[in-house]
Amino acid sequence: MSTTFTPETTPAPEKLTHSRSAVPINLTHDVERVADTLAIAFKDSASNEYLMKKFFNVPIDEYVSPIRMKTMIQYFTAFYDDKGADIVEANDFHAVAIYTRPNEPISQWLTNDDKFNKELFFDLDHKKHEIFPEGHKYYYLFIIGKDLSKPEIRGSVRKIFETYKEKADAENASVVLEAISEKAKAVYEYFGFKTYLNFNYGKNEVDKNGKPDPNGEGFDAYLMFYNKNTFPGYV
Repeated sequence: MSTTFTPETTPAPEKLTHSRSAVPINLTHDVERVADTLAIAFKDSASNEYLMKKFFNVPIDEYVSPIRMKTMIQYFTAFYDDKGADIVEANDFHAVAIYTRPNEPISQWLTNDDKFNKELFFDLDHKKHEIFPEGHKYYYLFIIGKDLSKPEIRGSVRKIFETYKEKADAENASVVLEAISEKAKAVYEYFGFKTYLNFNYGKNEVDKNGKPDPNGEGFDAYLMFYNKNTFPGYV
């Protein structure tokens, strides 16, 4: 359910320069198309569904339809767009990402779950302050995903990662993200990211499939940084 805006109402997308390949990459304000791609990318992610329920204070045992989940994702995309983040698409929205820029932090609202807030916000912020020198700049990758229904298209995610790594290198900055699965962690390691904190959310609340379970293991996740000089302290 994507909308194509006309040139009269939407400015032409700003192109991001990158030296290595011809894969097109642009900044965009088309939050609906971005949400379409992300909804496909995270369709089967129990971890992402848990996070979205938490962010919107939806009970863990409440059914959330695919359209409501996409609406949550679209809200986040619009929120970050309104706040001035880089909303990026590559290969005609085959891959999309949301980055905040150095020295332009965007504070997300806290949830009504204090334990979750500590695990997802306060502990991670503390680790960043512990590792980075005072005043160190970084890009924050809030989310990245690709349209898994088009496996024949290649290079889109790589283009986004390489573009922002080059931007960080040029600014003597880092890139920060959280990997919410082992598979994602392996992908980020391939692109040069190091893990600085292993953490967990949802323990004693849900099992690994996101089903309510008072003895559940929850989800393991990883706070990861990229810097061309690699800070000490990675695990």
